[in-house]
Amino acid sequence: MVAKPMLGAGYLLQGVRLITRPGLRRFVLIPLAVNILVFSLAIYLGVREFATFLELIEAQIPSWLGWLDWILWPVFALLLLVVVFYTFNLVANLIASPFNNLLAEKVELLLTGRPLQDSGGVGKLLKELLPTLFEELVKVVYALALAIPFLVLLFVPVVGPLLWFLYTAWILAVQYSDYPMGNHGLKFREMRARLRGERGLSLGFGAAAAGLGMVPVVNFILMPSAVAGATAMWVREFNRENTRARYQGPYESRMTTRWVRLEIDHLSGHIDGEVLLGPLRGQRLGSITTEALLELLAGGCASDADSAEALEVYLGRERGQRFSERPRARQETEPRSSAPQPPQSTRMSRDEACAILGVGADADNAAIRAAHRRLIQRMHPDRGGSAYLAAKINEAKTVLMRAAEAA
Repeated sequence: MVAKPMLGAGYLLQGVRLITRPGLRRFVLIPLAVNILVFSLAIYLGVREFATFLELIEAQIPSWLGWLDWILWPVFALLLLVVVFYTFNLVANLIASPFNNLLAEKVELLLTGRPLQDSGGVGKLLKELLPTLFEELVKVVYALALAIPFLVLLFVPVVGPLLWFLYTAWILAVQYSDYPMGNHGLKFREMRARLRGERGLSLGFGAAAAGLGMVPVVNFILMPSAVAGATAMWVREFNRENTRARYQGPYESRMTTRWVRLEIDHLSGHIDGEVLLGPLRGQRLGSITTEALLELLAGGCASDADSAEALEVYLGRERGQRFSERPRARQETEPRSSAPQPPQSTRMSRDEACAILGVGADADNAAIRAAHRRLIQRMHPDRGGSAYLAAKINEAKTVLMRAAEAA
C-alpha cells in the first residue's frame, strides 16, 4: 500500500535532480525568467494603482485619519503575497506550457537515448503554441469542474481537507503527466485512464508536488521539476511499450543475479528492478511491499549470496532498511577489506560489464571511464552507497578496459 505512493513521490525528487542537467537548464530558466518578469510587472502596476487609490481616499477623509496608511499598506502587501503565492504556478504553467513539452522531450531523450519520431525543436514549439495553450485551458476547465464537489465537502471536518488534498494531488498528477504522454499522442481521456490504473503511484507523485508547492520560493521550481519527474515516471511506469521491452537507456545500469535484477539510474541514483524467480517473479521491486521483499530475502534469496546482497542493497537504499546479520546460506568467514573488492564467485562477461556500466559494446576507454566515474560517485560506500555495487562497478570497468586493450 505504501510502496506505490512513495515510488511516485520519488519521481518528483528525481525531477528536481534532472533539471540541473546542462542540456535541460535552458528549458527551465527561460520560462522561469519570463514568468518572474510578468509577475514583477504585475506587482509594480498593483503597487502603483494602490498608491493612487490611497491618494483618492486621503482626499476624502479627515487629516486625523492619516494613520490608516500604516494599516492599509501592510494589509495590501499581505494580500499581494497571497495572490502571488497561489497564482504563480497557474500562470507559470500557461506561460511555460510550450517549453514544458520540449522539456519532457529532452528528459525522455536523456533517459532513453531515443529521440521522439516527430521531434521538431523550436519549429515544433512555434507550430504547436496555440494548440498547447488550448490544452492547458482544457486542463484548467477540467480541474475547475472536478473541484465543485470537493469544495462542498471541504467544510466537513477532517475528511473534507483530506479529500481536498487528494483532489489537488490528482490534478497535479494529471497536469504534469500530460506533457510526456501528450508528446506520444495520448489523448486527455486515455492519459487519465492510465493514471487511474496506477492510482497509488499517481497520487504519491501529485501529493509530493502539492507539498513542494506549499513552500514559498521553492515552489518556483515545482513546474520544471514536476515535468521532468513525470517524464521519468512515464518512461519507467506508464509507457507500455518500454515496460514490456525494458529498454536499457544510456544512463541506466543493470546488475543481474539469479533472483533479482537491479536497475540503477545514473542521473538520480534511484534503484529499481525486477524479481526473476519465485512467486513474485516478473514484478517490479518498486511495486512490492517492504514486508514481501523481506520475506523473499529470508526465503528464496537466502540460498544465493549475490541475490541476497543485491536485494539488501535495494532495501537499504530505497526503503531505509538496515541489516546487522545477512540471512544467507553462505556466510563470510573472513573480514572484508575496507576497499570494495570484486566478487570472486563468477567471472563477469563482457555483456554483463556493459550492462552494469550502461555502455555499448563498442564503447571506447573514455566512455568506459566516464560511465564508471558517474556511477562510482553515487554508489561508493564512502558516499552512502554499497560495497557490493562498488565492487561490481569496479569489476565491470576492469573487464571492459582489458577487452578494449586486447582489441
